[in-house]
Amino acid sequence: MTTGIVLAGGLSRRFGSPKAFAERDGRLFWELAHDALLDGGCDHVIISARPEHLGRYGGADAITDHPEVAGAGPLAGIFTAMKLRQSDEFAVLPCDMPGIGPMEVRKLIALADEDADVTAVRTKDQPIPLFSVWNGALADLIGEALARGERGVMPFLASVETEWIDARELNPDLSVFSNMNRPNEH
Repeated sequence: MTTGIVLAGGLSRRFGSPKAFAERDGRLFWELAHDALLDGGCDHVIISARPEHLGRYGGADAITDHPEVAGAGPLAGIFTAMKLRQSDEFAVLPCDMPGIGPMEVRKLIALADEDADVTAVRTKDQPIPLFSVWNGALADLIGEALARGERGVMPFLASVETEWIDARELNPDLSVFSNMNRPNEH
């Protein structure tokens, strides 16, 4: 079973307003990510959200970080989702990558290395660690890292078996993997 996690709990400081509720082509970023995961092969999708936004996700399964890891970044969102919803694997997609659709998700899940702890995407120049597939058994390791104050995704990925796949295997148009940090970028 594959469960999707939409990371929508960031502060959006550079963006100036919550990215989850920004729009592209009349659809909210969180909706685009949710549907990409669901239509891309996930059996269920969770929204990792800020507490003050919980009521803004319609009927979606929205959660907030466990109190002991609240505010500790994307690892906290992934950890909380893994602790609250058991699954064999988790496909992770940040809400601020609205160009990623079901095709890219489907290909990532299909290419995920079942022997790796995490399969993540990269371009020639840049890792895209949060568009990734995580083994469902990683929750305790993530929790231990967070308890030590280790919040960085890249250091965590370096501490486990991570397989990196070339983004061009998912889509030769690398612009779909763009992260939106400012309102005028979308």
